[in-house]
Amino acid sequence: MSTGHNNSRGVTKSQPGALQLEISGLEIPLAQDNHKRLRKPTDQPQTKPPLFTHRAIEMMATGAPVISATQAFLKTPEWHEYSPGHLYFQRQFGKGRYIEFFILNQQKHQPGFITSFAEPEILEQYGVHAARLHAIFATYAAQQQEPWKDSFTLLGSDLIKMLRLHRGNKLKKSQKLKAVTDLACILGTLGVKIQWQEGNLNLTIIERSPFWIVSVKEYYQNTIFGNPEELFEAAICVQAGPWTRNFLNKEGQRESKALYQYGFIDKAVFNLDPNRQKLAAALALYLIQNRRAHPSGKYSIRSLLSAVMSAQEIEAIGRDRRKRSRFVKQVYRLLESLTEIQFRIQFDPSFPEALRPSWASLPDENDVQIDPVATAPKNNRMPDGFFTNWLNCVLTITAPTRIEAALKQLKHQRTRTAKKASDKRKSISVQKPNQTNTPPPEQLHFKPCTHSTNLTGAQLKQARQSKHWTQAHLASLIGKSTSWVKLVESERRRIKEDDQVALQKILDLP
Repeated sequence: MSTGHNNSRGVTKSQPGALQLEISGLEIPLAQDNHKRLRKPTDQPQTKPPLFTHRAIEMMATGAPVISATQAFLKTPEWHEYSPGHLYFQRQFGKGRYIEFFILNQQKHQPGFITSFAEPEILEQYGVHAARLHAIFATYAAQQQEPWKDSFTLLGSDLIKMLRLHRGNKLKKSQKLKAVTDLACILGTLGVKIQWQEGNLNLTIIERSPFWIVSVKEYYQNTIFGNPEELFEAAICVQAGPWTRNFLNKEGQRESKALYQYGFIDKAVFNLDPNRQKLAAALALYLIQNRRAHPSGKYSIRSLLSAVMSAQEIEAIGRDRRKRSRFVKQVYRLLESLTEIQFRIQFDPSFPEALRPSWASLPDENDVQIDPVATAPKNNRMPDGFFTNWLNCVLTITAPTRIEAALKQLKHQRTRTAKKASDKRKSISVQKPNQTNTPPPEQLHFKPCTHSTNLTGAQLKQARQSKHWTQAHLASLIGKSTSWVKLVESERRRIKEDDQVALQKILDLP
């Protein structure tokens, strides 16, 4: 039962004796706000435009640090413990070269929810999504003049589209923004230590430094009371770690003090669904980043899988009879999906006929007759003992056509630049005046002048030109400036007695 009743103004009266307040205007119903208009924040920082806005490929930082960081995100079973709860991931690249990764969860720039996680909890959040965002960061870093100094800021809504994050599900934009900002913060937990010898270079970063330094600023739609209600945009600020000073340094490369390692990434790589095509999305990233380091494109099945899977996972599949055949067909579907984004896959002639998929193309086949996505892999039963042989089979993978064309053009430009530099050096050498046996001025010993000489500017010019010398060459022989010779020849400067003797000697004048 109600404890009050309504008066004529529509104001509810409470129990007798209670203080009554009448507020005018309450009889007017509040307007329904079914469509909230989200306002762009006025203090939003300047952000980078989305990738692939004007072209289908972009330049991307590559090299060992980027490739091995991709594997650190993908191959979580291969992380090991230094001590209980403290993890590391290491890649060896021959004598004097190794890269080691750590999980840094106690950095000042990290949000509270990261610092509260233990290292194993953070490792659980690594994976193909982190590897894809890492590739985007590496692409933007390649656009920076000095990436170890310069930061770049990205919009969360742009990253959602580029990553195709939670595509097709029913998550609201605010939830997707929260997911992408959390993922960016996860990338900020990867620390690195590098020792690298390259010729005469010794590129060593011995401190535990972040691979990416990430900070996030979130923008909320406020309620009518001014309280944050719904996340509607995020600005993600990223700065590359000090590894770029040694591996992404254009000026340093020119001075032979550092490396400048980059390649290209195709927009189509991000068309692969990282949820339904997890292995394909991971492998596409690795192949793109490893293209310049592995130009032949020849891989055994084992080495290809080992790039994105741990050895333990591959061995476990090999021991399980029920999983082996299914896994082979899964890998063939993976490779087939790569052909759909313009990777070209050729099976080596030694690849056993019984182990090839039905869409396999041999190097000597006519391209016109090849349909790379014709049918699904063969469903027939694999021969006994096939798995080990299959892992050792070889195939060649070529990057998408646009990337191969860009690399070919880059190689042509470098060859042309080197030829121009060589021609310029030869031209300078040819243009140098003929050297004489005349010793330099400091080595000349003149007899004291016993009589007055009257060498004029006109005589000096005529004598110089008869020897086909430039004013600069004569100036170098006499130990004067070119302007001094010009002034003397134009009769605007008097020749001192000592200089008269020197000039007569040099020019063979009586």
